[in-house]
Amino acid sequence: MRNLVVLGLVLAAATPVSAQSEKAARCETSAKMVMEAVQARKDGISLKRTERELRRALDRDTGASLAQWIYGLPEKDLTLDVGRTWEQQCLTQ
Repeated sequence: MRNLVVLGLVLAAATPVSAQSEKAARCETSAKMVMEAVQARKDGISLKRTERELRRALDRDTGASLAQWIYGLPEKDLTLDVGRTWEQQCLTQ
């Protein structure tokens, strides 16, 4: 019985860490996707093509919105800061 109580406490304590690490992994993945889209724009790939790829990876509305946002950024802002900011914002959600 004591072992079950100890196991329950250990699992309860580990759950928030696990949820945080899952969230961090999701945010990192989405930031990488953002940076791939930024690089696509810098490489001259069309908005439509990037949008299509993002729709496949995400969903129709999210992919379209993300592509529109990235292609609407001033060219001088297409830096690594886009991905870093995205990831930080994601982590605060």
